[in-house]
Amino acid sequence: MKRLIKLIIPITLVFLVLLLVIYYIVDAHFKAENGMRTVVMNRITQDVQNELTDSSVNNIALEDIEETLRGEYASRAIPNDVTFIPVDKPLAEESVNDTEYSSEYIESLSDSDGKLIGFIKYSYKTQDEGFVLGMAEIILIISYFSIIVGLIVAYNKVLKPFNDLSEYPKKLARGSVSEGLPESKSRFFGEYIWGMNMLKDEMKHKDMNLSQMEREKQTLIISIAHGIKTPLSNIKLYAQAIERGIYHNDKTPNSKDAESAAKIEQNVEKVEALVKEIMDKSARVDVDYHTKVDAFYLEELEKQVRKEYEGRTNLLHIPYQVVLENNPLVNSDKDGIFTIISQLVENAIKYGSGQGITVTMGRQDEEVIISVKNKGTVLSEEETAYVFKSFWRGSNAKDVEGQGIGLYVSKKMAESLGGDLFMKSWESEGITEVTLILPLEA
Repeated sequence: MKRLIKLIIPITLVFLVLLLVIYYIVDAHFKAENGMRTVVMNRITQDVQNELTDSSVNNIALEDIEETLRGEYASRAIPNDVTFIPVDKPLAEESVNDTEYSSEYIESLSDSDGKLIGFIKYSYKTQDEGFVLGMAEIILIISYFSIIVGLIVAYNKVLKPFNDLSEYPKKLARGSVSEGLPESKSRFFGEYIWGMNMLKDEMKHKDMNLSQMEREKQTLIISIAHGIKTPLSNIKLYAQAIERGIYHNDKTPNSKDAESAAKIEQNVEKVEALVKEIMDKSARVDVDYHTKVDAFYLEELEKQVRKEYEGRTNLLHIPYQVVLENNPLVNSDKDGIFTIISQLVENAIKYGSGQGITVTMGRQDEEVIISVKNKGTVLSEEETAYVFKSFWRGSNAKDVEGQGIGLYVSKKMAESLGGDLFMKSWESEGITEVTLILPLEA
């Protein structure tokens, strides 16, 4: 709506300026025309006065005098009719034809002695200045409202839907899309929405396959590493037994055997160290996240989180609220924080009981505190300690789809922003709360 208002304001100003310009142009035109008429009427009156020989103008052809001026002045300045009215004939008795668009002017006429003998009436047939201005204003007003209505229709049908859709590819690229775009019959965007939803489903399917393959690869590596550990331990024990001469009847070690056994033991220790390193690396997922720090108000994030999940939670009949306790200016990665919150809300939807999800945001001292609280199956205190480990899934995830890396990645992202992620459970109340703590300045 703000964009629409920004478009309407300059258009309104342009039309106001046009109204003023048209007013001044029309006014200037009529003033110039009236000035020219005054010159012509004075000229005719003076010519009649000069040719007057007695107290009557009957011997003077007013039409001829008028005609002689047509070559000197513009036709609009020449009167359409010039009439002499004797002094003994009241002006009211003189009929005026078609006065709706006519202008009449009266000039007095005196004889050589200065005696008033009558009047000369000049009639002009022309459009009224107010009429011209009114028509121009009506045309401008109709044009203005036509453009405004067209803009409103274009905004609602094209600009607003496009603005809503413009953020979707970016969300899709960073994997923060929780649901598809709502289907639309719009001839502008219907096919585009259908295609984007197909792309989202395809990407989700491929991500699931890749996650599954990664999980299987990690499981295979860990299984192999575990499988190697037992034979290595046995080899090490046998080498130690040979080194001590346990297999000799007299239990006396042979120097050459002992030397060979020591070398075997050393190599076993090297392999054990390698196995340990493989297991350590396989037990975690490397998160290569590049932060993009920028200043924003917390209210912007609150609106984004509310809008993202309102439709889905309404559809699932899950009470959902986002509470903004205060609105500080934060200098951090808004997209990264939104991705973390999205993961927490996704978990609340998947593992919660559907009785309610509350997202709370606000500033405490020099930190931003964001928590996601929901009701559902609560993990034990022992399990809570492992929720941020990669590929770890709790007892409440038995029948829920997932790979066990979401919270691990979220915690790594929080740490990259200088913050941390914590989980707390109230088993008696069936409430789980995950809290994100971030500095105001990342």
